[in-house]
Formats: sequence, structure tokens, C-alpha cells
Amino acid sequence: MGSKRIWISTEPEDPLKDPSSTSCSTLVLPPSFQITCLLSGFCNMVLWVVILMDRFFGRLSRSLRLSSDEIARLRNQDTKNLLRNKKLYLILDLDHTLLNSTPLTHITPEEEHITGRQDAYEGSLFVLEHMHTMTKLRPFVRTFLKKASEIFEMYIYTMGDRSYAHEMAKILDPNREYFDSRVISRDDGTQRNQKGLDVVLGQENCVLILDDTKKAWTKHKDNLILIDRYHFFASSCQQFGLS
Repeated sequence: MGSKRIWISTEPEDPLKDPSSTSCSTLVLPPSFQITCLLSGFCNMVLWVVILMDRFFGRLSRSLRLSSDEIARLRNQDTKNLLRNKKLYLILDLDHTLLNSTPLTHITPEEEHITGRQDAYEGSLFVLEHMHTMTKLRPFVRTFLKKASEIFEMYIYTMGDRSYAHEMAKILDPNREYFDSRVISRDDGTQRNQKGLDVVLGQENCVLILDDTKKAWTKHKDNLILIDRYHFFASSCQQFGLS
């Protein structure tokens, strides 16, 4: 089988060049970088890693360029592989959608009794002392995730920070059956106070979104299924002007 060789330009970036004059996306790798892949599948995997590092972490330098056409090709291939398995993408919000969290300092005197009765909530109430947070899962959320995983590849997408997002993912999916590393936080987004599908590895027309906040998805309203907010703690109700 012939090898597939990819050459990636490492010419220094011209600081005076108008970025809008090129259709390339900037990525980062050391100079004289070459990738030789014996299998196209492995090649795609390597390129996805590069894209994810640039998209989510911004840890690469700015001297490498990968064409937007190549990114689109890989995105198309990932979608085709998913459709072949008769699945779509499902983006799930955390707060007020899958669960309800509150700072421990916001627990009211009337609620203090529940901190010592976690067993009474059958594994759906969690006190996270290291985060000074208490979290209650939405009723039947585990049943929902199990059923949804049969027809969707699922992502968590929250406006919370990265540490909170991953802590909630551990609670919802302790065995990493449903989300694996597909956890997106506000630290990974490309738009302030907005969520976008540009950080999701799938075609937009194959994505469903489940969220309680419509204004977070102004560019993707057609993909959104709006869900009733889940409130368990008094502070959560007060946040939205409910008694």
C-alpha cells in the first residue's frame, strides 16, 4: 500500500499580511515539520489531534497552516462514519438541563438537612467539598443518557469553566461510556457568552442541541430543542425570579 505524505508549510507568517486574504486556518507546529502516514485513517487521526489542540487549547505556535478545505474534508469524513453507524450528534447543556448546582454557601437553612441525606436521593445528589458545590441530577437523567447513546454521539457543552465541566462529566458518566473526551466548556469556545458548533466535530445539519437557554445559540436556533429548566435548589429559583 502506498504511503500518504502530507507537507505542511512552515514559512514565517508575515505580520503585515491581511489575515482575511487567505482561506487557511492557522495552526502551530515546530519548523520543518513533516507528517508521513502509512494509512489514511491514521493520517486523519493525527490531523484531528492537531485541529483539536488548536481549537480547544491554543497550545500550538502560529507558523503552521492547514487549509480550511482539509478541515472540511475531515469533518465530512467524521460525519459519514457516524451516519454509517446510524447515529447523529447530540449537544447537551449541563446546568438546568441535565442537573442543578449551587454553591454550598447558597444553601438555605431549610435545605441544610439534605446535605446529610445523600442516600435518600439514590445517587443523584452530590456534595463536592473541593469545589464548594452541591449538585443534584435531573430525575431519570441516567436513563435518558443510556437511551440517547444508542442513536447519538453526545457532547457536553456548558458555559461553566473547564474544571466544572469535567467534574460534572465524571458524575454523569463515571465509566466514560457516553462522552469520553467530548466535553466543551466556555474556555474552549470561540465566542464570548455564546455557544457555537465550530468546536463540534460534525456537520451542522447532523447536530441536535438540548439546552434551556435559547440566547446561547443565536447562530444555531434551528438545531435547538428548548427544554424546561430544572430547579432543585432555592438559589436556582431565585436566580430566575421564581419563589
